[in-house]
Parts: sequence; C-alpha cells; structure tokens
Amino acid sequence: MSGRYMWSVKTVKKLLYIYNPAAGRKTAKINLSDVLEVFARQGYEITVHPTQARGDATAAVRGLGPNYDRVVCCGGDGTLNETVQGMLALPQEHRPVLGYIPAGTTNDFSRTLELPKTPLELAEVAGGGVPRAVDVGEAEGRPFTYVAAFGLFTDVSYSTPQVNKNLLGHFAYVLEGAGKLANIPSYHMKVTSVEGHEVEGDFIYGMVGNTVSVGGLVNLPRDKVLLDDGRFEVILIRQPKNGKDWQSILTALTTLELVEDGAVTGFAAGEVTFSCDVPVAWTVDGEFGGEQAVTHVKNLSQALTMACGGEEPS
Repeated sequence: MSGRYMWSVKTVKKLLYIYNPAAGRKTAKINLSDVLEVFARQGYEITVHPTQARGDATAAVRGLGPNYDRVVCCGGDGTLNETVQGMLALPQEHRPVLGYIPAGTTNDFSRTLELPKTPLELAEVAGGGVPRAVDVGEAEGRPFTYVAAFGLFTDVSYSTPQVNKNLLGHFAYVLEGAGKLANIPSYHMKVTSVEGHEVEGDFIYGMVGNTVSVGGLVNLPRDKVLLDDGRFEVILIRQPKNGKDWQSILTALTTLELVEDGAVTGFAAGEVTFSCDVPVAWTVDGEFGGEQAVTHVKNLSQALTMACGGEEPS
C-alpha cells in the first residue's frame, strides 16, 4: 500500500516595528510590551528597531523594509516623516503597508487616518487595519505626509523645546506662538497651480495639506479631504489690518468660506508654486523644511499604502 503525503507550509507574516523612545511623553517605550503582544496575536514575526538619532528611521526602512510585509512606526510627526522618506526610497512594488501609532504631542495626521486613541487599539489598526492608498507630498524635494506650511506659528513646532512639548502638549504651541501676534510678518506672494489657479497678495500663513487638522488651528471637513485623489488642499490667510479683519479670518476658518479675494482663500491642486521676493521658511510635517524664495510643492499620487481606521471601502 502506498500513499502520498501532502505538506502545507504556513507563510509567516513579518513586521518591522520602528519606535522613537523619546517621542511625546515616552509612551512608545512604556507601551512596548503590550503593543508587541497585539502584533504577535495577529500572526506576525516581529523585528523591533528603536531609533537612536535623527534619520535613523529612514535608514532602517530603506535597508530593511523590502523584507517585511508591514512596517509600523510609533512616534510623532517627525518619526512618521522619516519613515515615509525611507519608504519612498524603495521601488513602489517593494513598499510594504505602513502602520502608524502616534506618540507625539499633536498627532494631526492620526485624525485624518481615523485612528483610535488607546495604544492597544492603535496597535490593532497598525497591524491589521484597512490598507488604503495615500498620496504623499514633496516640497522642494523633501517628502511630507500631511502638510507643508509657511508663516504664522509654523516655526513653533520645531523651535519649541521637546521638554516643553512633553509637559504642555498642544498648549506649548499656543504659548510659544502667542507672543508673535503683536508683530506678524507677511509675505507678498504669487501662488499658481498647474490647474490654472492664480492668487497674489500679502499672506501671513499658507499651507498645502492632505489632512483634516493642522495644529488644532485649521480643521477641514472630512468629506473634502481625500487621501488618494492626487490633489492637496491649499489655504492662504491674508494679512489682517485691524480687529475686524481678524474676525473675518476666524469666521472663514470656522465656516470654510474660502473666497478668492477674502481674508482666507483656498483651492485644491496637484502642483503648486509659491513665488516671493524674499526667502521664506517652510515646515514639513512640523520640521524645518528649508528656506527659499520659490517653493514648488507637488502631489505624489497614491505613493503609499497605509493601515487606516474606519470601515472597509465598498
């Protein structure tokens, strides 16, 4: 009597977990064991990489990423930005799904991804959430995940000491920036897009984003912000001349009445150029993004696949 034996080989899923031990209130380090247990229950073979210095997350993803099914980063906006830089250095077909466990002080992009609040829930989504295509931005060659901005308060996120961020959270930004209201710089700019938009004026703030929230100061309706449509939301705030102008700005940001000649104007675009007669400092995802008179920002459509919260798209 003879027989044939059928052998089944179980494919092991592999996950690279990158976390910043110093981010926020060091919650990534505190919750490490619980988070890894979640990934283990999901069936992953896990490699853990704590970042040691600036740029470490980028190097880790660039060197190790193609060997994994999923990369999860835990940290603030800067850690996420570094991780994304590493992903973009890989050929698109070799980019694993990216999960994100926010552990910073503001975590704007987590709201856009519809992520939950607790560390264990975040780990569940990061390891097993809905994979969705996500656009990525590039400002003068530097990638960003959710926002590039100039002007009012934009330098606060990278100039506020980390110890203040840890102690005060979001209020650190408000406290550090409040003293600047007395003498707000403005920039005379011409802003153009490949879609044909053209706006010129004196602006105290401008942003190009793919997010529903920016520092708690700008909040956009979720149905207007599509992560994979190849376009960004552009918002420009004109220089106020009196208290009435300030009220107009607050009203426009609250109601999102963005008219071309109003206190706040905006449009959606895939590529935008900002031209000024003096160098302008930019931030990308809360980090210093360079200083130049002409800044070109473009959308890298569906460059990443990220694990998101919410329901599976129909």
